[in-house]
Amino acid sequence: MSKAGRTAGLIGAAVGVLAAGAAAGVAVERQVIGRRSGQRKQLEAEPFGSQRGTPYIFTADDGVELYVEVDELKRSRRPAPPPKRRLGRKLPLPPEDLTVIFAHGYGLNMDAWHFERRDLAGIGTMVFYDQRSHGRSGRSAKANVSIDQLGRDLYGIIERFAPTGPVILIGHSMGGMTIMALAEQHPELFGDRVIGVGLCSTSAGGLDQVPIVFPGKVGMLARALATPTVAALARIPDVVERSRKAGTDISYLLTRKYSFGSEVPPAFTEFVNEMIAATPIEVIAEFYPIFALHDKYDSLEPLQKVECVVVGGDKDHLTPFAHAEEIVRRVPGAELVEVKNCGHLGLIEHHREFTAALLGMIERAEQSLGGV
Repeated sequence: MSKAGRTAGLIGAAVGVLAAGAAAGVAVERQVIGRRSGQRKQLEAEPFGSQRGTPYIFTADDGVELYVEVDELKRSRRPAPPPKRRLGRKLPLPPEDLTVIFAHGYGLNMDAWHFERRDLAGIGTMVFYDQRSHGRSGRSAKANVSIDQLGRDLYGIIERFAPTGPVILIGHSMGGMTIMALAEQHPELFGDRVIGVGLCSTSAGGLDQVPIVFPGKVGMLARALATPTVAALARIPDVVERSRKAGTDISYLLTRKYSFGSEVPPAFTEFVNEMIAATPIEVIAEFYPIFALHDKYDSLEPLQKVECVVVGGDKDHLTPFAHAEEIVRRVPGAELVEVKNCGHLGLIEHHREFTAALLGMIERAEQSLGGV
């Protein structure tokens, strides 16, 4: 058989695996869809995507324009009102120049931090940005699609938006990997400028050994076939995008399966589905292979110099909780938080638990400055 024939066979097999998984979920899908109308009212008033700050355009070192929003910490000379109560306790008064920077995950955008952005308001100046090729940021050259480049992007964001004062870095999934790349490139920042790190549903390596779609050997076969399948789909973007943006019930079901570990309001799934559908299939295809290559275990040492919390879900199929445990094993002193019945998008699904863990880390980091 020719190489082209073998490739076509692999792609066909991969599509077959994915189709089989979708078909197996049809019965469940109908139940889920049937419940949508009754549950939708639960979060109709939740204004997803409405958290907005002052917009900026930051040009990365290779010329890609990154979209950034800054929620400034506004202090008044008049007596301040009583602090808002969040998560059952008062927010501490932050240092004058504390900056908290958030890096989102693969296929998403800054709006993935909706709940954390809402509930941590006032903790300091907060900086959100869309990773290259995601959200409103510019497209990256394919040659510059790498975790290391994302680390360089984050370094530039720090230089531009937090040139002085203490910094706290918070990353979800690919955003956590971005922080690890920064630690490898600029270890001198940690314990000096960077005083705290929050790693949410992420991994330092070994993702090429995580099965997808199905467990065990079948899931590993699906993983091996996923890259050529996605690459093939990227060659027919018009067809793929029409299907993705149509918001099919199958895409809804798959988003729910791989994002969450418990029953969530349909608005949660639809919000995530919309973010993923807005990420071009070419971007999905260009970024997907870099995760199998990701290996930053030897770059974690600088995190020992700062307050660090690692949060993950027990039902995360994309970055299993064992990966969070391995990070903490290599960062003695880091706090490990396991959230039950929680998938990969715990920052949305169980946002209270994630925000509480992040707030605890921020408070400890501030205390290390003697400011609280």
